[in-house]
Parts: sequence; structure tokens; C-alpha cells
Amino acid sequence: MAGEIQIDSLKCTGCRICEFACSYHHDREFSAIGASLLLSREEKKNYYGIVLKRQKDLLLGRPEGLEEMTPGAGGSESGGKPILMRPPCDLCEGEDTAYCVISCPTGCLSQK
Repeated sequence: MAGEIQIDSLKCTGCRICEFACSYHHDREFSAIGASLLLSREEKKNYYGIVLKRQKDLLLGRPEGLEEMTPGAGGSESGGKPILMRPPCDLCEGEDTAYCVISCPTGCLSQK
């Protein structure tokens, strides 16, 4: 299995399928609250991106590029949702490919 999730935020349409697929891996139900990633919307800037919780940091995929953040560094990047309470990405341990990657209809997420 590959070692990390890659994000090409310019391909993201905001469908949130990745959140539901990830939640299914963790909880065996389709509820975005259990996902290791979430769609981050910033209405004042009229754009959105993906926040991925990893073991030691958060990866923010925004239109202007990727940014790694230390958990708790704050801001509105988590879209007001408790990303820090969610499980970190385990690349869908036990599967050949992460569910978020398989389910992404635009190829915004890939596994490397």
C-alpha cells in the first residue's frame, strides 16, 4: 500500500464523497463526522479545500496550494468541525487503496 494521501485541490468540486467513504472505513456507516478528512469552506473568500488529519499534523489542500499545520494551530481551516477529535488517517488499513481515493470522482485525491 502507498504511504500517503495526495491532494490536488483544484480538482475538488466539494461533493464530500471522500468524507463519507472515510467515515465508512472507520465506523461502517456513512456519516461525515467520523472521517479523517473534511471539506473546508470559507465563504468570505468563496473557495474551499480539503483538511486531512494525519498522525502528527493536518494537511490543508487549498486552491493556492498545500499547507501542513500543527493540530490546534487554529483558524477556520477545520470549517468549525472538531477535526482534532476525529481519527487520523490510517490509509484505510487493511485495504489496497484508501476509500477516499477510490471514491473521489474527480481524481482530486490520490495515494502515493
